[in-house]
Amino acid sequence: MPTNPTHLQGQGRLKPHLPVRSLTLSKSMETPAAKSKPAANAEAARAEFCRAGIPDEVTSKVLRQYQSYQRWDIDTKLRPALKLWVEQFGSQQLAARLHKNPRLLLRTPEECSGVYLWLASIGADAERVQHQVPDVMVRPLDQVQSTVWAVQQVLQLTDDQLPAFLKRHAGCLLFTPARVGQTLHTVAELLAVPVTSEDMHEVVMLCGQQLFKPDSAKLSQLVSFFCEEFGGGQHAARSALRSNIYQVSAETMKARAAELRALLGWTEDELNQGVTTNPMVLTLRPSTVASNMHKLQAHGFSSTQAMYVFASCPSTTGYDWSSNANREKLTYLRHVLQLSLAELTSRPVLLSTSLARKIGPRSEFLYACMGINPDTTLAVSSVLSYIQTYSDAKFAAHFNNLSANPPLVYDDQFKRHWQQRWTFLVCEMGLSCADICACRPLLQTSVLNTLAPRWQFLVLLETAETHFKAVDHLTALATLSDEHFARAFSSASTGLVYDQNFMHCARGNLSRFCC
Repeated sequence: MPTNPTHLQGQGRLKPHLPVRSLTLSKSMETPAAKSKPAANAEAARAEFCRAGIPDEVTSKVLRQYQSYQRWDIDTKLRPALKLWVEQFGSQQLAARLHKNPRLLLRTPEECSGVYLWLASIGADAERVQHQVPDVMVRPLDQVQSTVWAVQQVLQLTDDQLPAFLKRHAGCLLFTPARVGQTLHTVAELLAVPVTSEDMHEVVMLCGQQLFKPDSAKLSQLVSFFCEEFGGGQHAARSALRSNIYQVSAETMKARAAELRALLGWTEDELNQGVTTNPMVLTLRPSTVASNMHKLQAHGFSSTQAMYVFASCPSTTGYDWSSNANREKLTYLRHVLQLSLAELTSRPVLLSTSLARKIGPRSEFLYACMGINPDTTLAVSSVLSYIQTYSDAKFAAHFNNLSANPPLVYDDQFKRHWQQRWTFLVCEMGLSCADICACRPLLQTSVLNTLAPRWQFLVLLETAETHFKAVDHLTALATLSDEHFARAFSSASTGLVYDQNFMHCARGNLSRFCC
């Protein structure tokens, strides 16, 4: 598929009340649409996929998920369809596409490109749609356009609002205009607001991404049951719509709620409060939720604090708080940033934020360029909102001009270097967060030029000298110049000399580290 259809940008924009047919379907491949004699058997179809260069495991998945291929006539339908796609993309890329979208052969490459390019032309993220809902690309273009027009007409969306809606709810493009319209009207009824109101728009943009999967009757039934069973009125309806609770049957909701109450020792009021503020707990096995809550409490959180975290940030419900990654994140927040349990409870989004991609590099950038740390008057807590909520672009725009001399720039390279340092300190050197916190300069030290060669040298000394411990010399490793480090640790008795030759050899095995 095209990945940069710039030649269509700005064309074919939807009007708020008028269906658009700015692009028409390319002429359908005659064979997929035509009636034909069935294939002799499944093995014949499998052999044809093999002949086209499709791996056995992909073929098995495709024929299992779309069995109609086994009834296609080999000579007039299946072989021409495979040939057309192979000629366009090659066997390897076709296999990758079929793995994501087994129904791909129902359309020609031109037809799928037509849907892709038209979505891009109205400002939608076509690449994202293709990745999340690949079946959209094999729908006829006029049907996709009709669904988009229906959404825009029902919600009275402007052209500028439409791409954001499609980013959130690309799944709606799989359904007819009537079904999509019915679902939107059902949501408005459950919320007791006009379908074109700002309140409706706000809730729909926060709804779970499976909103359009159940039909409107089932959606209404399950959300209504949830509100009646656990109370909460319109607040409960909003929570239910945002959490994909409508994928769980009424019987399952009831059974899981009872089991959850027994496992956690909740009263009925505590159960109702916990479920209505965080319906996601009913989409998971109660034993998983209870286990994860107990594991969070094992880090020092009280039962009330853990419940508040789960209710305020539902994604944390499914986290295994005993995993290495989550233990490391909590240790970093507690010991490096020195945040209290009360502070973490009041900002539960931090607990769902990536340490490697956001918390670590951002806090380190602020520490390096502004001196923000637990020991200064400009405390970490004063900039937590920047760390957890700002996009990378907004964070960079806000802080890049504030850095001291030499100037620092928060960009992909800075983040990559921080991740490489952290990985080296934790995985290669085996340091704990407490070790790193005790020697903060380690996080501003180059892996390739300093950390790696010096650590290798100290480890060799530890091996050669019985009472020497490499981990006892982290400050010297991070802060001394090469000359002073060599003077301090080169050993005549062991014959180990820290010089340019040693550093060069040590760097030879570290091509994956570039900072």
